[in-house]
Order: sequence, then structure tokens, then C-alpha cells
Amino acid sequence: MEFTTDDQTIKDLNIFPKQKEESSLFDYFNECSTWGGKEELRLMFCHPSNDLKLIYARIKVFKYIQENDLRFNFNKERLDLIEFYLKQNTAVLRDHYFDALVARISYKIKPKNEAYIIQRGLAYLSEHLYLLQNFFQDLEPTTLPDFLHLFLQDLKLINAIPKLNSFVNPIDKKMIFRQVHRFDYLIRKTMLKTIQRLISFTYKLDAFISVVQVMKKNKLCLPQIKPDAKPYLKIKSFFHPFLKSPVKNNLEILANKNLCFVTGSNMSGKSTFLKTMGLCVYLSHMGFPVPAQEIELSLFNGLFTTINISDDINQGYSHYFSEVKRVKEIAVHLKEKKNVMVIFDELYRGTNVKDAYDATLLVSQGFTKAKRSLFFISSHIIEIGQPLKENARVDFKCLESELIDHQAVYNYRLKEGLSSERLGLSILKNEKVLEIMDSLSEA
Repeated sequence: MEFTTDDQTIKDLNIFPKQKEESSLFDYFNECSTWGGKEELRLMFCHPSNDLKLIYARIKVFKYIQENDLRFNFNKERLDLIEFYLKQNTAVLRDHYFDALVARISYKIKPKNEAYIIQRGLAYLSEHLYLLQNFFQDLEPTTLPDFLHLFLQDLKLINAIPKLNSFVNPIDKKMIFRQVHRFDYLIRKTMLKTIQRLISFTYKLDAFISVVQVMKKNKLCLPQIKPDAKPYLKIKSFFHPFLKSPVKNNLEILANKNLCFVTGSNMSGKSTFLKTMGLCVYLSHMGFPVPAQEIELSLFNGLFTTINISDDINQGYSHYFSEVKRVKEIAVHLKEKKNVMVIFDELYRGTNVKDAYDATLLVSQGFTKAKRSLFFISSHIIEIGQPLKENARVDFKCLESELIDHQAVYNYRLKEGLSSERLGLSILKNEKVLEIMDSLSEA
């Protein structure tokens, strides 16, 4: 089975920016030097996986780049021209002395842009291959991760062609017209697919190095994932990457539990906590660094969140009905995918308190029956916690807050148990809302 998610989850977790200047997880990791590197990074974000082999192969690349402090001089403009040269529709030059001589005379009389593209493209490609050879020169081939090993194998294919030995030269060594014809024929006729793979590998390397730079700068950790039959999550000193001065917390959901019921007053940090859990699991299934000191988790087949759901005017759905439909969709995924992670923030906020209580309790108890999946549900209706305490599969977490001199104070610390704080009315009073309402009668 493939790892499955959906548009609602992508939006909830801000995987990609929904509008300009909005923070996104993609932009957080994007320090790529090239357009191609950025596109490779985007593809990685579009395709989280539940294939442990793929995940750990990617983790191995990140570790290798970090441990060996690998760097590369990516020249965006030159790589763009190389790609343009490789993709152009002009006829491949013939590897013949007479054709080269005629072309040389013709170019002297009337220079053509196509000829310039070929010459510049070859010159930049020669320089790029030379830089790649230097990049691999000090690396031990037997220790390379699969990605770099395949990269090196394609580079060796170029070196194995005698006629191309003089092509990979020190930077800016000018080619004569005869060489231009020979090399263009060899590159675009004989070795085109290999060269294109090398450029693709280059862009992937740009994306990998970008991720490692972000990992080192922000002190992220690489995940440890195990194919356990029961859901498990242990994460130490986690934080949301968009926060400038985040409070770091620890969390462990034991294998005999599969629902984490989260309570806390308004603005205590419940939504941020749930988003952090979601993006940590999403990144882990990409094989990417996670905003935490350590993370261990079981392998999931999917991730579904409901954090910022709204009513659907076009369909005529109320907020409550949208929530009901969302629960139904996820229940179907649970049946098909068997082990997924599900996050609901303030479940059934779109209806009255009595219905919200009953519906949240029923759904929470129902979710615990899916023993191979893991659920996070937050609610401001703390009374739901009492009947849930009778269910051995439910874990309780809350975010602390307190009133100090009639002011709400939040420390954003995660702790065991149910919240007992009710600060909503205090916040209303502190904002002088009641005084303003009283003054309306005098207006």
C-alpha cells in the first residue's frame, strides 16, 4: 500500500504555501540553488512513502552529506543553459571534419544563435562534469549511499568513452569547431540519456544538500521508523518549525494506547501541538529531518488531519455536516488502509454543546477499535474525558495555563491528564467586552 493523505491535510499542515508570503514546510526546507533542485524538493514533498527501504535510503543520503560536510558549487544560470542546449530541436552536428569546416566558415560570415547555444552548452557541460569529477574524487566509492553510487556510475560511463576524455577539461578551456561537432554528436546522439540523468542527479543533490543545511541550522533530527503492528510514537523536544522561540515538549504514546485526547483552554497551544504532530509524521514518511531532538514511530499507511475545516457554500454544507462527512471519509480510509494517523482539532465545534459532547464521545470510542491506527483528538469540552477514562486505550494530555492577577498565562507545556482550566469568561472580562455591552444602553 502507498502512503495516503489528502488536500485537507496538506492545507492543515501548511505543506505548501496557499498564498504569497505564507509560511510553508516546503519553503522552510527550500534553500536550493537551482530551479531544478527546487522542483526535485517539491516532488519529494508531494510523495511521502510507507516504503521503509526508500525512506531509509533517503535518510542514509542525508547522514552521509552531513557527516562528510558535502558541498557543491551549483551554477543556476549555467545549468539552465545546459538543459536548454540538451532539449533544443536543432539537428545534431555530424562528427565529420568537412562539416565542421563548412560550419566554421558559415558562422564567420553569419553567426547563428543555434550555434552559440551548442558552443556555450558544451562548454558549460564540460565544466559541470569536471566539477562533478572533483566532487567525487575524495569520496570512498564503497561507502557511498545508493543515490551517490548511481550518480558516480553514470559519471564513469562518460569517462569510459575515449573520445570524451578531452571533453571533461578544466574550466573555460575553449573548444575548436571540430571538437564542437564531435562532442555535440556524442552528447546529443550517443550519451543523451546518461547526460540527462547526471543533470537530474545534480538537481537531486541540490535538494539533498538544501535539506541538510536546514537540518544543521535548525538542529533537526532524522527519524527512526519501525514496521510495528501496533501504533507507537515517541518524540523528544519537539517544536513547530515556524515559531521563532518555541517551547519544546516530549511525548510518548505507548503501544497499548491508540487515542490521545488533548485538552486545554483557548490559546493554550492545542492546534499548534496537533499540527506539529502531523508534520513530524509527514516528514518522517518522507525520510526527512524532523523538528525534534529524537523521534521514534511506527510505520503508517496514511495521515489525515481535520484542523481548519470549513463549511462548503457551493455544496450547501454546514460546518457540522462538513465535519460529519470528514469523519465518514476517514472511517473509510481506516477500513482500507488499516494503520493510519488521524488528527481532529476541536471535533464537532460546528454544533451545540450537547450534540458535540455526544458525537465526540461516540466517535472517540469508535476510533479506539481501530487498534493499528493512532488518533489525536482535541476538545474544549473537558467533560468528555470522564467517560473516556474507562477506556484503557485512551491517553490524556493537556496544555497548561493559569490565571495570574486575572490575566491568562500560557506556558505551552504538555503534561499528563485532563485540563481543569476554564479561562474563556476571564478573557472576555479582561477585554472589557461586558463593559462595552453595558454602555450600549447609554448610547
